[in-house]
Amino acid sequence: MCLGSCGAKEESNIGDNNSAILGTWKITSIKVSSASLTQRPPTGEAISISFLEDGAFNGSTPNNTFNGLYGFEGTNTLTIIEFGATEAEDTTYGQAFFNAVEAATVSELESTQFGYSFESQDLILVFGDSGEMVLEK
Repeated sequence: MCLGSCGAKEESNIGDNNSAILGTWKITSIKVSSASLTQRPPTGEAISISFLEDGAFNGSTPNNTFNGLYGFEGTNTLTIIEFGATEAEDTTYGQAFFNAVEAATVSELESTQFGYSFESQDLILVFGDSGEMVLEK
């Protein structure tokens, strides 16, 4: 699976204001759109993602791994410049993550974009039609 531009590596623009996103996060809930229920991880299932200083990210769902490149545009917009993943059949929760990434894809920009903010220690990613992912360190 490849979303966004899967070609040449682009420079990430991580500045001091965006450094809080760095590190490993665990997704605690996913809501793909205003029409869907919020999904929480079943016992024994986890989705994690690590944002690295060089603009790369990597992570895993219950049955797949994923990676790519990210950057920032404007204030509070996280852009996935490149996204690739293994393609094993995933659990319902794992598939909810991939559905969220797809819902955040802006076809005319050929990239995936999330608005982001911090609430307490949580990273909140918003996208599409009221979609939301909540992550904790």
